[in-house]
Amino acid sequence: MDYFRCGKILTTHGIKGDVKVQVFSDFNRFEKGKRIFIKHQDEYVPVVVQSSSDFGKYLLVHFNGLDDCNAVKKYHLDDLFILAEDRKEELSEDEFYYSDLIGLPVYNQDGITRGIVKEVKELPQCDYLYIHYNNKNYYVPFLNEFILEVSDKIVVKELEGLFYEN
Repeated sequence: MDYFRCGKILTTHGIKGDVKVQVFSDFNRFEKGKRIFIKHQDEYVPVVVQSSSDFGKYLLVHFNGLDDCNAVKKYHLDDLFILAEDRKEELSEDEFYYSDLIGLPVYNQDGITRGIVKEVKELPQCDYLYIHYNNKNYYVPFLNEFILEVSDKIVVKELEGLFYEN
C-alpha cells in the first residue's frame, strides 16, 4: 500500500488522550470519522479521528479508543499518514498534489522536451515548478498563463527567454 504523510504528533495534551498535531496538508484530514495511520516503529497503526479542534497553528486531535495520556504518549513525534486511495477522491479536475508533479516530463507548446520537474517551490507570489533541463535549473510559475496541460506530462507555454541558454 502507498501512504502519504499528512501530519506529525508533537506532544500529548492533557490526560484524556488528546495529541497536538502539526498538519502537512491543505485538506482537512482530521475530521471526525477520518481514517489515519500512525507510523510507529515501521508499522502503520490505523486509527479513526474522534474529534479535532484548532490549537493555534496546530490541531488537538483525539483518536477513537486512545482515551488516556498513557495510550498516546508512545506515539510522541510519530508521523501521520493517509492511504493513496483516500487522497485521490478529494481533488477536483484542476487540482494536483505537488508530489504527483515531481518527476513528470515537461514539454513546450510545440512538443519540444524542456526537462523534468524536480520539485515544486511554494513562494509568496505564486508556486513554481523547479525544472531540470540541459544540466541547468529553471523556475516556471505554476499559473494558468504558463501551464497548458497537466496529465502524465506537463505542457508549458514557453515565452521568449523562459528556457534561455547563455
